[in-house]
Amino acid sequence: MEQSLTFDLAIEILEIIDINKVSLDDLPKIVKKAQSRWHPDRISHSKDENEIKKYTNYFQLIQPASELIVAFLKGEYKAGEKFEQAKEYTYEEPADVIRRNASSIQDTLKNIWETVKRTKYKFSVQEVILSDGFKLKDLLNQDFKEDLAGLSVISFLYGVFIFGLLTWIGSLISPFLGVLIGIFWGLQALSCLFGFLPLSRFWLPEGVQNFMLWFINVGLKIYNWADRESEYTKWWIELIVQIPMIISIAIKYILLFPLYEIAKLIVGDKIVGIVKRNVNYYAGGAEWYIDDLINKNPAEMTEQELFDLSYLYSEFSNVKQES
Repeated sequence: MEQSLTFDLAIEILEIIDINKVSLDDLPKIVKKAQSRWHPDRISHSKDENEIKKYTNYFQLIQPASELIVAFLKGEYKAGEKFEQAKEYTYEEPADVIRRNASSIQDTLKNIWETVKRTKYKFSVQEVILSDGFKLKDLLNQDFKEDLAGLSVISFLYGVFIFGLLTWIGSLISPFLGVLIGIFWGLQALSCLFGFLPLSRFWLPEGVQNFMLWFINVGLKIYNWADRESEYTKWWIELIVQIPMIISIAIKYILLFPLYEIAKLIVGDKIVGIVKRNVNYYAGGAEWYIDDLINKNPAEMTEQELFDLSYLYSEFSNVKQES
């Protein structure tokens, strides 16, 4: 089921932990990272249809999510409700009468709007939560479920066998060739180590993370090839091919599961990435909404917007006298 894009969901899709540290220049890298993170191919091996749909939906929402964050960073995101509280007003004028006079009302409001803001007439500030953030506990659950650590173990073990063998063969041909292959093997092993560490995709720099995933995938491609080829061979060959998988499952549940559970107990209900914003209200109306009302074409206004325009006109009618 597709989800409508909210600010909170945009933060989740782009995995922004602290938006105060994000600039417009950072967005292209964040988008690229999200495209890699939520690409459906990453979960194609899974039989969980809901998870596949989630990845597909999130991948499709990456661009709209980035546009929403751009609007926020530029100060153009309209946060908060139109009015501080849900109000019920009794209006004497029917909507069509207000619409006929809307242009005149707008002109009057435009003339006094700067005075209203300068004098803080019937002014208040409300803190609006745009994103509830992430529970570290939930991030740990997701990290354990996606099992990058297990995949890193498989990649590492195949790297030890294949690249270790190639390093030995290369050194027999040429010491220099052996060193080159050994360096490649070392980088692949180091990448698997980083991939094994919890939540590495959050705290590793993007460049290092891309580097890490590339090397992990090298080992996984070897495993996938061996897995396909072993399907039509003797059972003991297939068993040998699956030994790294068996080891990774054992490590996941014997070693990592207790560690993740301990980590969840330590972090408790700690939340990171909460995004708040202060919204200015005048006579109960959000500043951004008032700006919209006094500049919108009356012919395009809804009945509620017309009533709100009339309400603000009555609220601000004495602003010059009181200021």
